[in-house]
Amino acid sequence: MRAGIRYGLIGLTAVAAGAGLWWGLGHPLPAGVSGALPGPVAKVLAPPPAPKTKPEGPEFDVAVARAATETVPVAFSYTGTVISPKDAALQPRVTGVVVERPFEPGGHVKKGQVLFRIDPRPFEVALRTAEAQREQAVAQASFADAEVDRTQTLADKGYASEQRFQQLESNRQVARSRVQEAEAAIARQKLNLEYAVIRAPFDGRSSLSDVNLGDHVNENTTQLVSVVQVDPIEVQVALSTEDSEAVRAALKEDRAFIQTLDIQGKPERKATIYKLDNRFDPRTARRLVRAWLPNADERYLPGEFVRTRVQVGTEERLLVPTVALSAQLDQRIVWRVDDQGKVAMAPVTTGEEFGDRTAILKGLKAGDRIATDHLQLLRQDQRVGIKPEARESGKDESNKDGSGKDGSGKNARQAANAPADPPGDAVR
Repeated sequence: MRAGIRYGLIGLTAVAAGAGLWWGLGHPLPAGVSGALPGPVAKVLAPPPAPKTKPEGPEFDVAVARAATETVPVAFSYTGTVISPKDAALQPRVTGVVVERPFEPGGHVKKGQVLFRIDPRPFEVALRTAEAQREQAVAQASFADAEVDRTQTLADKGYASEQRFQQLESNRQVARSRVQEAEAAIARQKLNLEYAVIRAPFDGRSSLSDVNLGDHVNENTTQLVSVVQVDPIEVQVALSTEDSEAVRAALKEDRAFIQTLDIQGKPERKATIYKLDNRFDPRTARRLVRAWLPNADERYLPGEFVRTRVQVGTEERLLVPTVALSAQLDQRIVWRVDDQGKVAMAPVTTGEEFGDRTAILKGLKAGDRIATDHLQLLRQDQRVGIKPEARESGKDESNKDGSGKDGSGKNARQAANAPADPPGDAVR
């Protein structure tokens, strides 16, 4: 009796558990059972309708740009040196004491402008002495001429010996040479008076000077000041063998020039190539090229190192905004966005940078749409929206100023943790 009750309770418990599980699963009914049951019962036992799910929407909006083929320069990047076509280090050509410095060291000077005056009095005294010696030599020469004339008449009549006549002729030649010597001494002292005034040899800018009034300066020894021409100025680049040949060929078609670049690598000024050296330096295997650089505002000064781009032509390249590039390990990537807003990672091979854009050598085609912001949040097969302004223009509106920043002012490349490009010469 007790065993029957126990087994009955166990059976009831199992039935209750099964009913609970069935109800928890939505009380599904086998096929055909719901039709056999009465209507009210079937309605009560029928499973609840499945909840309606909304289609998955984009998580956030991104700005996009399209890869576009454009004409870009064929150029080589080098470090150039600014040099002056006229660079003079002035030294005194006479020894003396500086009595005047009528210019401002470090300022602009004009050709012929007086820079220093050395005390002229010793040279004036020497000039008067030389003039007196010339007068003395002229008088001696006149006397020698008269002696020769008198002796020649006597010698013709036989009253003077031939030896006497030759001696007087020799004295006359010596007297004439002393006149010439005195005239040379006068010219030398006049030169010294001119050398006592140091003038600017050409228009330019002077250096700072440590020579002050009262300083004693020595002939061809003391460094007074230097003057350099600053407009136009020259930029000099040492080309490799291959690039030198490309420049030589481009010069024949008048399509080679040099551009100086600013700190961001953007073109700043154009320089006209006018000279190629006649040899390669065997120590460096480089050939020098020089170009005229306009410099009215004196932006460049001699001795300065500048970034340059030597351009020899143009070519077609596929370009994308540089801010669209990010990296995974050692691979450069972009995030491609299709028409449904689905994101896909695309490995790319990059080339040279042109301002705020970078050439893509492999991995994209013209017209591909890529994300330009929120790169650090993107992942494969993610759905995103496209910002209205980007959708309308098809361009990266968040990078109009070329700063590479999104609307929040955050640099997208830095946010994506992209590595910097390795240094070195640009490739064609």
